[in-house]
Amino acid sequence: MLSEFMRWLDETWMIPGMGLAQYISFRTLMAAFTAGAVGLWMGPILIRWLRRNALGETIRSEGPTTHASKKGTPTMGGLLILFSLAAGALLWGELSSAYLWALLGLALWLGTIGFLDDWLKRTRNKKGLSPRLKLLGQMGGAIWLTVLMLLEPSFHSTRERVRADGYIRLSPLLAEVGFRRGDRLLAVDGLSFSWREWRFRPTTPEGTPPLTYIIQRQTDTVHLAVPSDKASAVAGELFGQAQPETVFLTNLPLVKNQLIAYGEIGKWQAPLWLRALVYGLIVLFILTATSNAFNLTDGLDGLAVGVGTVAFVSLASFAYFSSNRIWADYFKILYLPHAAEVTVFAGAVVGACIAFLWYNAYPAQVFMGDTGSLMLGGLIGAMALMVKKELLLPLIAGIPFAETLSVMIQVAYFRYTKRKYGEGRRIFRMSPLHHHFELCGWHEVKVVTRFWIIALILNALAFITLKLR
Repeated sequence: MLSEFMRWLDETWMIPGMGLAQYISFRTLMAAFTAGAVGLWMGPILIRWLRRNALGETIRSEGPTTHASKKGTPTMGGLLILFSLAAGALLWGELSSAYLWALLGLALWLGTIGFLDDWLKRTRNKKGLSPRLKLLGQMGGAIWLTVLMLLEPSFHSTRERVRADGYIRLSPLLAEVGFRRGDRLLAVDGLSFSWREWRFRPTTPEGTPPLTYIIQRQTDTVHLAVPSDKASAVAGELFGQAQPETVFLTNLPLVKNQLIAYGEIGKWQAPLWLRALVYGLIVLFILTATSNAFNLTDGLDGLAVGVGTVAFVSLASFAYFSSNRIWADYFKILYLPHAAEVTVFAGAVVGACIAFLWYNAYPAQVFMGDTGSLMLGGLIGAMALMVKKELLLPLIAGIPFAETLSVMIQVAYFRYTKRKYGEGRRIFRMSPLHHHFELCGWHEVKVVTRFWIIALILNALAFITLKLR
């Protein structure tokens, strides 16, 4: 919103500094600052409201005894993160971007599921939503994301070279057929140009590429005819060209120029409906895994939000590299021309997380609850899918991955030993993993700080995999 207003000021009045809105780095930083400012301002207001409504945390009796003092601390602080990131993303993101609305819609959906779970725990049923209802909610988010990525061309198309106002960004091919710098497109095949009608559609309704264009060139009107053998390429260059098969592709870490195609085995390719189903199941698995893993990580003051901040910084960087042709070619990764808005959105999430950390740092004034943990975990999974880095999630979200693994190992070993010896035994003193180290004598702050350090190291390794390619 603000970025579009700045562009209008720059183009109409040429006000110095307004041209900064065209830079992804500027919009990302401003989204982070805006979300952070909104979060810091809203924090005390939300905390007072939560206390007034007695929406405090309940502490499990089987947990570490040091957590008894946390009883009654306001929870549902994820609302603070949600409102803050929405403010930053809407003010500095491109409102026409499908990436922005996909992520914002997913954040609202998962945040609502978490909010209902938290609300029921504090007001009616201490168990909250049943696991089945929670899974159905996560499934709804996965379906939303899958359908959008399959049907919206922004997720699988080349970048168009004509703007909504008709102005054209020149390329060698367009210059070759007669376009010039500063040209403005007025009509296509005799019909007035409409950006919404032509975006990602390089053919007429009859299925043929357009052959004639009417251009405004300074004070003149130019009729431009395109050679028939280049008409399709020119239209694809101008309006962008959809390539749906790229949805099912992802980058294979460590090796260059190697991709994995979901729904393909060797030279055999499954039908489109089956590939879409396979991809939908993968999206469901990743969203469910990351949201639940983040939920398990949210057990110490500042742990989950600090680890999440590191992950979102990494995902913002990966999105920037993927959306820039030069960086994508350098790192030998898939070029995703419209994914730049993931960078801006991730910047807003980082700002919101830092603001929340201000109130969640030890000793916490507020907890994020399921409202925040399900939402942030789901966003990590969704962004990784969007920028084709889901195979790096064990590094990007390494701490939540380890926390989940510790619970699975603990449960599996307990059941195995109970069946074999008649008495269940444990590998860890308590799971998830952070409680194990607490019971080993580490102070809560030491556990959190060291887990942050490990998260930084793991994300650094994720970046190293790019260079190893």
